[in-house]
Amino acid sequence: MARGLAVMFEGAKLREARVAAGDGQGMSAAELARRIKATKAQILAYENGISRPDPKRIRALADAVGVEPLRLCDASGSQEWTLADLRRAHGLRAADASSKLKLSLRAYRRLETEGFVPVQRFDLMDELAQMLGITVIEAEEYLGRAPLLSQRLDDVREPLTCLLSYYLEPRNLDRPGPGDDEIISLAGLYRRSPLTLARIVGYEIVRLRAMRRRQAGYEAAANFGATVEEQAKGHGAAQAEARKIRTVIDALPQTMDAFFRCMLPQDIWRILALFHALRPLGGWLSAEQLQATTEQVAAIPTQLLERRAMGKDTTTVEYRLSEQGAKHCVTYRPWYDACYPAVQSFVQVNERALAGHMQDSDLHDLFAQSDAVLFSFDGLLCRLFGRHDLQTVSDRILHNAQSLHLALAPQTPTDPVGMLRALVRQGSPAKIRQLERLLTNFETEAARHATPLPGVPQLLGALAESNRRLAVVTDHASLAVETFLERLPAQIPASRITVFGRPDDLELIKPNPHGLTRATAELNVPHARALLMGESVADALAAQSAGIPFVGIAATSRRARVLREAGAQRTVASVRTLTAVLREQQAGS
Repeated sequence: MARGLAVMFEGAKLREARVAAGDGQGMSAAELARRIKATKAQILAYENGISRPDPKRIRALADAVGVEPLRLCDASGSQEWTLADLRRAHGLRAADASSKLKLSLRAYRRLETEGFVPVQRFDLMDELAQMLGITVIEAEEYLGRAPLLSQRLDDVREPLTCLLSYYLEPRNLDRPGPGDDEIISLAGLYRRSPLTLARIVGYEIVRLRAMRRRQAGYEAAANFGATVEEQAKGHGAAQAEARKIRTVIDALPQTMDAFFRCMLPQDIWRILALFHALRPLGGWLSAEQLQATTEQVAAIPTQLLERRAMGKDTTTVEYRLSEQGAKHCVTYRPWYDACYPAVQSFVQVNERALAGHMQDSDLHDLFAQSDAVLFSFDGLLCRLFGRHDLQTVSDRILHNAQSLHLALAPQTPTDPVGMLRALVRQGSPAKIRQLERLLTNFETEAARHATPLPGVPQLLGALAESNRRLAVVTDHASLAVETFLERLPAQIPASRITVFGRPDDLELIKPNPHGLTRATAELNVPHARALLMGESVADALAAQSAGIPFVGIAATSRRARVLREAGAQRTVASVRTLTAVLREQQAGS
C-alpha cells in the first residue's frame, strides 16, 4: 500500500455520489473540482480508478458531495482492514487522528503499527471507537490486525515460556518477582511496570499449578481406578485438563495484551469493582453511595457504565454496570485483585454496608431473645463435597436409580439430596432406602475429611460458652454430621450439639418445617425463642413455615438478594459477624 493512500477508495462510488448530489440535481466534475480546489482531470482520474486520493482529499470530496467519507470506499474487505485502513477510509490522516485523541503523533503511530496503548490512556479505546463510529469490540478487532502486533507477541513468548517452565517445576512454590530478568523483559515489551507483570504472571502460575494438580489426580484415577469405567473417565478428564492448560498458556500473551489496552488505574477499578459486587442487588447507585467523586465515576469508560439523570435536576446522575462492564469485571478481576490487593478489602467492607445486612444492635437483640441456636450443615459449617466429588456422588446416585428402574424428571435438581427427594414417589420404600443408604455412606466418608468453613470454629466456641441449647438441623445423614462434629477442636464439645438429620420420610426434607419443629420440641424451646442460622432458600422457607427467627449467611450480594427474594429479611455477610456480636455480648454480661 502506498503510504497515506486509501486503496479501498472506490471511484465509481464517488461518481454515484456526485450524480446524486444537490437533492438529485447532480454536480459536474468541473464543479466538484472547483469546490475542492482540484482539476477536473484529477476528479475524473479518481472516478476512473487511475489514481487514489489521500485521506484529506477523501474527506474534502465527501463533504463536497454531502456523504460520509466511508460511503466513497469499498468496504467489502473491511474484515481484513487494519486500524490505519479504517482511519484512511474515514478521511483522516494520522496527524488528524492523533490530534483528536490528544496523543503525540509518535504514540498514535505505535497504536496503529503495534497495537500499543499508552499506560495512562485507559479510556483510549472508548475514544477511538467514538471517533471512528464503531464499537469498542470492533476497535479491538481492527487493532488486533496491527502489522507489528504478532511480532511483539512472539517476542513475549520466549521470556514467558522461560518463567512458566521454571516456576511450574515440581516442588517449586516460589513466584516471580519484579527483579527477575524475564519479568523485566516482559515489562519492556508491554510497557508496564515489572511489579504489575510479576503479580499477573504470579497469579497465572498459581492457577496453572492448581490445574496441574487436578490433572495429576485424574491421571491417578486413570492408572489406579477400581473399575475400567473409572479408569476411562480419569483418562478422559486428564486429557481434557491438559488441553485447558495448553489453551491458557497459548492465549496468555494475547490476553495480557488485551488487558493492558484497557487496564484501569486503581482508583477507577475500585469503583467498578464495587459496582460489580453490588450488581446482583439491582438498581442504580450514585457517586456518593460509592464513596467516589462525580469526576472519578465520569472517568470510567462509557461502555462500562450506564448513566441516567434523576428527575428534573439533570445534574444529579445515577449509574449502573453495563453488560460490557460486567464482562470486563468477570474477565479481568483476578488480575486486578493481584495488582491492587487493597481494593479487595475496600469492596468487601462497602459491599456489606450497601447490601442491606442487619445492624449489630438488631443482632444483639436477636441473640438476647434466643434460648436455642439451630444450624444448617452443608454450606454453613462446612463444604461436605467438593465440586468434583459432588458430581461423582450425583452420578452414582443417578446410576443406581437407573439400575433400579427409577427415572428422573428433566427438571430434577442435580445435588444428591435433591435427587433423592425427587425419586421418593417413583419407587418402593425398599428402593428409596437403598439409595438413601448409598448417599449416607458417601456423606459419612466425606465428613471424615471435611474441614470447618472459615470462622465456624470461633462461632461454635462462642456459643458453647453460653447456656444456649445448640443443634444441627439438616437434610444430610445424622451419622455424617456427628462424624464431622467429633473432629472439631476440643473446646467445642460435640456432646453440646444435638443432631437432627435426614428424616426417614424424605418428603419431610426442607423446606418442610418438620426438622425444625422436631428440634424445638425435643429441646423444649418455644419457636419464638429459637434462632436458625442457614445459607439456603430451603432454610429460609422452613424457618418461615415453623415461625422460627432466621439469620441468613450471605457472603455475596447475589446470595443476599436470593435470600431476600425467599422472604429472609435478616442477613449477615459472614459468621464472623455473629461471633463478634456474641463475644461483645458475653463481655458485657
